Amino acid sequence: MPRALTISRFLHSAKWHSERNKGLQPLVKSFKNRFGIATRPAWLMNNTDPIEALRLNYIEYFRLFHGQHGIRTHVDQETAWIVANGPPGNHILRSKLPAASAEDKIDALISRISALTGGIRWLIFPQDRPRDLRARLTQRGLSTGRGDLWMFRQLQQIPDDRHHPQLCISSVQDMPGLRAWWTASAQGFGTTQRAAQPWYDAFRRRGFGPKTNVTNFIGHLDRKAVTTATLILAHSMAGIYDLSTVPDYRGQGLASALVTHLLQQARERGYSHAGLQTGDAEQLYQSLGFETGFQEEEFFWAADDPEEKR
Repeated sequence: MPRALTISRFLHSAKWHSERNKGLQPLVKSFKNRFGIATRPAWLMNNTDPIEALRLNYIEYFRLFHGQHGIRTHVDQETAWIVANGPPGNHILRSKLPAASAEDKIDALISRISALTGGIRWLIFPQDRPRDLRARLTQRGLSTGRGDLWMFRQLQQIPDDRHHPQLCISSVQDMPGLRAWWTASAQGFGTTQRAAQPWYDAFRRRGFGPKTNVTNFIGHLDRKAVTTATLILAHSMAGIYDLSTVPDYRGQGLASALVTHLLQQARERGYSHAGLQTGDAEQLYQSLGFETGFQEEEFFWAADDPEEKR
């Protein structure tokens, strides 16, 4: 099933990192290729701006959940993180710490996180600091892993052969539409509506209308909602999230048609670049003109088990 994060990110991380790292070997080649001229898009060469723009977009996505279901988010110039103890997961998304005080700030951050949860994934990005942050985290016993691919494309040329003649795509503009999106999205990700409740509440609170920068989209076949996604326009990046298709309707090009529609919407709103994260649909997005520019580098912090100390 093609998936743009992050509902799938939470579902995949629920088994914690020991299970997540299984099956990552096929992505190793892609990770190595991102350093090669032949496989990395020219507009990403020696330029981390698209990655940073998508990270800021990603942070905006998670800020939608703040204050609901006990979810805490924190964003300042040095750090950004979310603790949910459930969906949509626990993540540290920015670490820009001064080298002179990095040791104290890392320990303070871990102490603050430990008061809220028992574990979190810590993402490292090209612009994070200090430069030896990886070594400092390793010294503290954090384990490492490779996560999802971050893929990008420019919006000057959008494929015109990915439309589906029977698929009717519309944006969510009211509560009945959001309930239809919520139901179909949960089905597409193989979870329950109860588990997907934080997404429903986040988007309900955000509201609807042409001025919002967060829009949910639904594709209908014969009036049945069968494919869903979310578009966030922020920080010079069109971010695509939560792409899913109801199981009985997969393999018909519906997700491709929906992504193409989102790209067109972003271009009409004046955006020149789109980005997304994926763990299992690289080929789909490549067929839509996306190219891999980054692969998540993850560190995992977990609280000490009191039983192990006895």
